[in-house]
Amino acid sequence: MSRRISDQTKNKRKMGTGKGASYLPYITVNEFNSRGTASVIKDWKTGRGVHCLSQGEALWYYVLRWDDNNTDIREQYPLDNESTRKIASENGIKHPHSETHIMTTDFLITKSDGSLHAYSVKPNKNLSERELQILCIEKIYWTSRGCGFDMLFKTDVNLILASNVRIVTEFYNPDSVFDKYSAIKHKIARKEYPFDMKHELINNTLLDNVWRANQ
Repeated sequence: MSRRISDQTKNKRKMGTGKGASYLPYITVNEFNSRGTASVIKDWKTGRGVHCLSQGEALWYYVLRWDDNNTDIREQYPLDNESTRKIASENGIKHPHSETHIMTTDFLITKSDGSLHAYSVKPNKNLSERELQILCIEKIYWTSRGCGFDMLFKTDVNLILASNVRIVTEFYNPDSVFDKYSAIKHKIARKEYPFDMKHELINNTLLDNVWRANQ
C-alpha cells in the first residue's frame, strides 16, 4: 500500500536536497504504488539507497553508475514549481496534476567536469501526446538552465551490462569477499581486473579466465 508524503513534509525533511551519500530523493519507493517494479538499490560507492520507481530506472541506474564519468546520480529530483508552471503557460500546456504539483526528473547526473545532465526514463518509445507535453516542460526546464537533457528507454538498455554490473558490485566492498569468485568480482567491480561487461553474462568459467589472465 502506497503512503504519500505531503509536499510540506517533504520540505521539512529536506527531500530532494543534498549530494552524494546525503541526497534524499523527492519521491520514495514507499510512496509509489508499483509493487514488483519499484526497488531500492544500494549505491555501491556511497552506500546510499537509490529509489528507482520502475524496472527501467533500475536497469539504467546500473548502466549510468558504472560509467566513471558520472560522479553522482540524484534520482526523483524535484523541479521548481514556479518555473514549470511558467513553461507550461508559455507553451499552452496544462501543468501536470495541479498547479501546485512538484514535477520531478528521474535522474540528475553530475559529470566529472562538474556539468549536469538530466534523464527521463520511459518503458518504450510509444509515448502519448500528454506524455510528450510533460516531457516538453521537463526538457525546456533543464535546457534553459544550461543542462543537458535526454530520454532513456527500457527497451534500449544493454541487459547484459546492467546484469553484470549488478552482479559484480555486490562485492564492491572488500568486506563482502568470501571466496575466489567473489574476490574476482570485487576486482572487476573496482575495475582492477579488465572485463568485457557488455557482451556475455558473467559465469565461473569467465571468471576463471579473468583470474588466470591477471596472475
